[in-house]
Amino acid sequence: MDKVDEQIIAALKDDSRVSLAQLARQVHKSRTAVESRVQKLIEKGIILGFTINVAADEEAQQSAFLMLTLNGSNCHLVFPKIYQFREVVQAYSLFGDVDMMLEVKYRNFEELMVFKDNLLKIEHVREVVVNPVLKAWR
Repeated sequence: MDKVDEQIIAALKDDSRVSLAQLARQVHKSRTAVESRVQKLIEKGIILGFTINVAADEEAQQSAFLMLTLNGSNCHLVFPKIYQFREVVQAYSLFGDVDMMLEVKYRNFEELMVFKDNLLKIEHVREVVVNPVLKAWR
């Protein structure tokens, strides 16, 4: 990977929708050369995909932290089952009385309670305590 590849990656990180022609102008190469370089970066596994950021729906902006107590030290078994839920933003293994903490996003309280019930159905999950966020301080 050379300086041009690094410039291409930086430009794509900034705007993954940039056209090949615009990208070529930014790195001072032909469109064909840039297309070839992007393809090689994909084939080498350096570029794993292209993403977009979507404006969040105002209703879906509620957050909560869920504290999970497990039967045994089984975070490694529980996490793959938890990660599949779209509500999960981040999952943490903890030391102490609580085994895992989940940061989640939800639309309404009923949805949050359904999510809690689904977590309790997972093997090794003994208890789930829900802590809705009242205010985020910044």
